[in-house]
Amino acid sequence: MKIRNGNSNKGFTAKPSSYPQGHFKDKECKWCNSLFSPQAPSHHYCSYECRDDASTNNYYLNNYGVTLEFVKGLYETQNKLCALCLKEGFKMLDTHSSGLSLDHCHDTGVVRGLLCHNCNRGLGLFKDEVSTLERAVDYVSKFKRIKKPPV
Repeated sequence: MKIRNGNSNKGFTAKPSSYPQGHFKDKECKWCNSLFSPQAPSHHYCSYECRDDASTNNYYLNNYGVTLEFVKGLYETQNKLCALCLKEGFKMLDTHSSGLSLDHCHDTGVVRGLLCHNCNRGLGLFKDEVSTLERAVDYVSKFKRIKKPPV
């Protein structure tokens, strides 16, 4: 419920002046543990960066069972490149931090690495079938060895 008395308080429901100390108490950021002065009692993070990192961490934990720190380590280990094509990839949305996606096995749930959109999509279209991928490698390799006839 927003306050509608002409004092919109920037959309917050609580007014600092209604608190005995005249402001909201300082508290620890739930992500980085630094002390900050919240703009409202419902603010739990000292910055948008901490809020976004916490949200991303929760996403990775809930969907893949790994932390943001794990993914950042993987990113550095892979030299910020796709594990398959060794390219940077491209961001699908402006909100994405890199052009790489976390790849995992759909059968076991095990995280395998970071892939660009095209490589991740390609594996998905091949349904992670190793035999089909091996045939695709043989197929492409066979035609790479055939030389074009001179014109």
